[in-house]
Amino acid sequence: MTILSRLDAWLGKTLFHPPIILACQLTRQTQYAMNRALWFFVACHATYYAQGESWGFVAFLWSWVLVTFIDATVRPDAPTRSFGVWRFIWWLLFASGIFTVYATGKLTDGTVRALIILFAEYASTIKTIPPRRKREHRASAKEAPL
Repeated sequence: MTILSRLDAWLGKTLFHPPIILACQLTRQTQYAMNRALWFFVACHATYYAQGESWGFVAFLWSWVLVTFIDATVRPDAPTRSFGVWRFIWWLLFASGIFTVYATGKLTDGTVRALIILFAEYASTIKTIPPRRKREHRASAKEAPL
């Protein structure tokens, strides 16, 4: 295992898996459905911020929205794969966006999209979603014995 793959595994397990698992437990969705939903959200996000672009690019984005929507509704729980090289590319784009935020003080839509894509790709790396633990009731909420 190289240092990059170890770093990728650590980042996934430390930063991305806990909120993804919580979101999956709260919405009762699988990690694969979460992956597809986030990719659909990315497509919608890109289409929204493409205002003023050429009509051909906007048509491409709308077709991407439709494809991801159909994919998310027809086969939400079909297994997906995420590759380390693909995540590395999105990490580079996210890091360049963070550098731009630091240099200019402006958050770009591409930086937000890269972060959402990282969440989607790390959702694919989760093997199983553990069951949600039920909280115990507080003692003060119980009725007092007569």
